[in-house]
Amino acid sequence: MKKLVFLGGTCANNGWRDGLIAELVDLGISRECLFNPVVANWNEEAQANEEEAKANASHFVFYLADPNQPGNPLSYYSAIEATMALYDHPDTTVVVFDNEGIEGQFLKASKQAEKVLRKRHPNAVILGSREEAIDWLEKQLS
Repeated sequence: MKKLVFLGGTCANNGWRDGLIAELVDLGISRECLFNPVVANWNEEAQANEEEAKANASHFVFYLADPNQPGNPLSYYSAIEATMALYDHPDTTVVVFDNEGIEGQFLKASKQAEKVLRKRHPNAVILGSREEAIDWLEKQLS
């Protein structure tokens, strides 16, 4: 089966996808196996491309990080989407908690969410940093 990683999770002003893709490509991973759903103008074609990628994905990565927006320290919907994916696709879902730049109550909430998901899904791939995500993806895609 051809490997295709759907890169879901935090959007807004956090460019984690571009950086992650660049690092993986530098490690020899083909750009074609990494699907970035973020586009400049969301329309029906973009929605269709995302749905096709989800239907064909070998892995779903949900990267939860600081959206870098004033007053919005956590990507609420991304956390819900990641949790649903753990139930719907437990063998192919990866959740990454990147708490860099998150402080105070939101940091506590993120750490608690990670702890609870690890307990409820002991066999799931739940990672605690960007570095862990890169290492894991490199092993899966090499």
